[in-house]
Amino acid sequence: MNFEIPEDFFDFEGERPEGWPDHPDVRRAVELLRSYIEPTEWRERRLAAAQRVYQLIINGAEPGTTGRFFDARDTFAYYLFLAEAYIDHVWNYDPVFGSRIVPVFAAIGRNLDHLQSVDGIDSRIARMVSSERAQPNGPLFELLVAAAYARAGGKVFFVPEERGVRRTYDMDVSLHHREYAIECKRMEVSEFGESERARVRALWGPSSVHLAGILRSTFAQVEFLVPVADVPVDYLTHKTKAWQLAPDSDFEWEDEHGRGRIGRLDLAPLQNELRYSMVLNGSTRLAELLTGRYKRHQSMISSLRIKHADNPRYIAECDYATILEWSPLAPASISGRARDVLRKVADGLGQLPLDRPSVIHVGFEAVEGDAVEKLRHQRIVASLSDFDPGRKPLEYVYSHFLAPESPPDQGWAFDETTDFRGIRPTAPAPLTQPFLVLDERAEQRVGGHWEI
Repeated sequence: MNFEIPEDFFDFEGERPEGWPDHPDVRRAVELLRSYIEPTEWRERRLAAAQRVYQLIINGAEPGTTGRFFDARDTFAYYLFLAEAYIDHVWNYDPVFGSRIVPVFAAIGRNLDHLQSVDGIDSRIARMVSSERAQPNGPLFELLVAAAYARAGGKVFFVPEERGVRRTYDMDVSLHHREYAIECKRMEVSEFGESERARVRALWGPSSVHLAGILRSTFAQVEFLVPVADVPVDYLTHKTKAWQLAPDSDFEWEDEHGRGRIGRLDLAPLQNELRYSMVLNGSTRLAELLTGRYKRHQSMISSLRIKHADNPRYIAECDYATILEWSPLAPASISGRARDVLRKVADGLGQLPLDRPSVIHVGFEAVEGDAVEKLRHQRIVASLSDFDPGRKPLEYVYSHFLAPESPPDQGWAFDETTDFRGIRPTAPAPLTQPFLVLDERAEQRVGGHWEI
């Protein structure tokens, strides 16, 4: 089934509703980044991004594909589409993925005056929106780091690339009467975590198909005490069958592989809500209505039978739903997700010069759970405490824990923890306000966000 995008799909007329305020910082960033793309080209890329989203919602993912809402060949277009939707066509906004993107755009817009003073920024943005459109996370991270140094009073200059000649570092910074070489590294979510998510989908698949076949709304919660790869392939199938022998009460268990509970899912809260309003499919608000609470970064697999609203991203009716919440508690699982920054630091070291003090910034999304981020921080402290940069005058390493989330009652929320470690310092750390995404006026606290 094809979804035709009407000509006015991105247009809004009339007064902005009270519950949909404008966001000037996001708007400034959208207008800046959009200005580097020809209007006709942007309309084509935006249309392609929207068509992919709605085709996946209506028809589902094709076998053998990832089911992502964006074309990996033009990830940047999806990012800009989401940020634009947040301010101008909110019916297209996805709060879950948008919580990762919009706060970054807001930070860019808030720091636009500082960024416009950065030498070489035009060519850096131009590459991001065109030749590097498939992987914009690194360039966006560089913009945030550049803004932080400019905000601190530094003179920032993006170093031109020398492709095919040599690897260069990202920027020169003149600050506190010193000249620094700055290298930025962006880590993506661990492949280990992705493999565990795929494995759990396979473990739950037969149960999900069976329960959908008999329309038995179900809520399952599982904590795996061993690595997911070591869980028997029929583990969850047996638990589901055991519950089916006495479905009027919850089935609980604990064994060498894990512990959990399976029982009936009460659809009444969702159905009562749908009497008065629509609910975004795949949102944390939907999860809250089905499970009774919101938990940040909870891993979940859901299956619903719904009637779409006029906008197919929203639910008008629902008469069946199954939810699996799962948590990997095995030490090996937590360890596999808690990748250290050491490899990125070592890689960045090779791009630094010999003739000036240097700083490396490593950024990553801290969305794998509090236990993972706590362990990751411990590893960073341990590995950098005795890191040997060789002949390179590496003075500091900053590790940026970026924690987006999508609360049920907000368009997005963001937390951020920054750790900086002296390697061979000869002066105080150059950034004393090292937050990249949060407003420097935001409330600060001692300790990492995982200690809440």
